[in-house]
Amino acid sequence: MPFADVRIRRPLSQAQIELRDKMLAEVSGDKYRAVSFKLMETLTVMPFSGENDIFTIMEKDIADIPHDAKTSFTDMRCRAAEAALKKYATPARVTLAKIYSILAKMNSISKEDADRLMVRECELVEKYAVPRECSKLLFRKAKSCKKRVIVAAETIYPYETVKNILENCGYGSYDELVMVSDIPDCTSESYYDAVLKKAGVSADKLLHIGSDVAFDVELPIVKGSKALLMAPPDVLMAKSGRVRGYAEEKDLFNFDDISYLRLRLVFGLYSLYAFDAPQNKNALSDFCCDEYMMGFLILGSLALAESQLKLSKMQETLIEAMQKNEKMVAGRDDLLDMFSVYFADIRDIAGCEGCQLPLDFAEKCCPANDRKFLEPYLSADTMKKWSRSVKEPEIVPIARNRHQQNALSRLADKMFPPNTKVRNIVDGILAKGHKHSD
Repeated sequence: MPFADVRIRRPLSQAQIELRDKMLAEVSGDKYRAVSFKLMETLTVMPFSGENDIFTIMEKDIADIPHDAKTSFTDMRCRAAEAALKKYATPARVTLAKIYSILAKMNSISKEDADRLMVRECELVEKYAVPRECSKLLFRKAKSCKKRVIVAAETIYPYETVKNILENCGYGSYDELVMVSDIPDCTSESYYDAVLKKAGVSADKLLHIGSDVAFDVELPIVKGSKALLMAPPDVLMAKSGRVRGYAEEKDLFNFDDISYLRLRLVFGLYSLYAFDAPQNKNALSDFCCDEYMMGFLILGSLALAESQLKLSKMQETLIEAMQKNEKMVAGRDDLLDMFSVYFADIRDIAGCEGCQLPLDFAEKCCPANDRKFLEPYLSADTMKKWSRSVKEPEIVPIARNRHQQNALSRLADKMFPPNTKVRNIVDGILAKGHKHSD
């Protein structure tokens, strides 16, 4: 089954339906003759919970390539990207070819091997990019209303990769494509000027839809256009609850290791399917006040844990209750189906460390609005005991790019051996710094 054909059984919430319908009405309005979309995170997303997860999949590709690096491919690729950004100053001037040129020099890799790695990354991006269903509705509405549709590709990837992504995701009928990296001396303003030029209309006749407040909302408005914000799913997930932050905090410096990959992939699918359409936060809920999503994340993660779990008595009771809830079971089954479709070919390399953490969170931190879903299946005494044990979690804010933090971790490993008293103090300092940096 192609990724684009995966469907979830959970219906949109009423708030999501209302917001989606308002956006559709705006797109179809007579006052606009053209609609522009940002490509990445607006029209398409990746089913990962971290920007670097795709590099983890490439670890096996570097194994047979001669190089002198003593670190992971993820580390090599991230360092090369950081060096390219430093060299070219502006993100729009950084391309994948420039990154791999630097990667080859930094790690003594031949040009031929670097080119093969670059092609492999492009293949993976084409394979895993999926459309946001809400954005696809907006795109189709614009086309059906005879609007001119422009796609702005602010990405490091080359034209052919972008073209293939658009075709694979069902956006092949766009009218114009703006490759931001092709704009000479590109700035934020010149990027939007290029969009306006391709649209061929005055600014007030163009509606722009994107995921960045500064570049996709404020800038178009300053230029005289109307803009709609499609916040990225992972950002909406982070605002919706504390589960992901809780999981990261439990092993702050190792959460992005391959040993935690299955859990990170689950979070990626959770954000992709729960937060594709914009929605407002549900107060005092960490699972969107949604039984289905509780089962999706908690029971689904547990089902992917292949090692024997050490469960508390309360956890065993909670699992038994969840398995009696039809919506939670449906969420679990959908997660397993999706995981099989998306990640069957990398399941063997993905460690299952941390798959119990969503359950740990439910036992120790679950708020009343989420606990109520299990009340019909638990005794009054169990509910009271559960309620008394719940505490507010100490949360580390979610980092979209954790590479800089990992560098701090490696420095701490080098200077202060793990598990020593001094190292424990250092870890505490770094954790506090991580909170403030985000």
